[in-house]
Amino acid sequence: MLDDFYNWMLATGKSEGTARLYVGRIRQLELEHPNLLAVTLADLERYIADRRELAAETRKSIKSAFCSFYKWAHRMGLVSANPTELLDPVHVPATVPRVAPDDVVQMGLLTAPQDLAAMIMLARFGCLRLAELTTLHTRQREHDTLRIRGKGEKMRLVPMNDELMAAMLTLERDHGQGYYFPGRYGAHLHTSSVNKMITRHLGTNPHSLRHAGATAAYRATGDLRAVQMLLGHASIATTQRYLHIGMDAVKRAADGTAFVVSIRSWPTTTLPSHAAA
Repeated sequence: MLDDFYNWMLATGKSEGTARLYVGRIRQLELEHPNLLAVTLADLERYIADRRELAAETRKSIKSAFCSFYKWAHRMGLVSANPTELLDPVHVPATVPRVAPDDVVQMGLLTAPQDLAAMIMLARFGCLRLAELTTLHTRQREHDTLRIRGKGEKMRLVPMNDELMAAMLTLERDHGQGYYFPGRYGAHLHTSSVNKMITRHLGTNPHSLRHAGATAAYRATGDLRAVQMLLGHASIATTQRYLHIGMDAVKRAADGTAFVVSIRSWPTTTLPSHAAA
């Protein structure tokens, strides 16, 4: 049954990674409820509630897997009703994004080996996700633009600035055609390895570099839609959460709440009756 569910997800456009993740979520549910087709709304609510220690994004992913599975099961006639139709959404609280400081990144680039420096620049200048930069292949470069396949198999074009372009050409000269960050047996490095390399060198993770790049891009352009396209977000609301405006901008916003014209005393001709009393 889960093999059929997996194939259905691929047929409807979900990526292999998402399909595998959702099947894994359902297998975990099956450990507590062996008869998946008899699961009720209360069972699903209890399952999610029992995992309050997990991050909200993780619980939201679990709910999404449940919704996909029971939507498919209902369409296939395996269940008479979809138990997820009344399943409440998982609230993900807004957080202040962690942003890699520019001085830390620049100092790190001065001391990083060539390959590591390119990884850092792809995350900071190209705003690439960890998986996107780890699996980057030379066939994805078209002159000074990278063709990136992101989440949900969505394609986007990422222009490179001069510094990033020079770094990529250097890698091509030294490694030849293929993955920019080759691993063993012709494959690319693992994402966990790249994550450790960047984090150990900078003291901040690749995702904070992506946040920093997004913030810098918005400050330079003020164009939220352009930043959304650069990041490859489906929702502009997601892009907004990536931007770290900084307390200097918040201070300017707070200063802007002041009165344009201040009145220091009541004009005698318009003195309110309660004030006169």
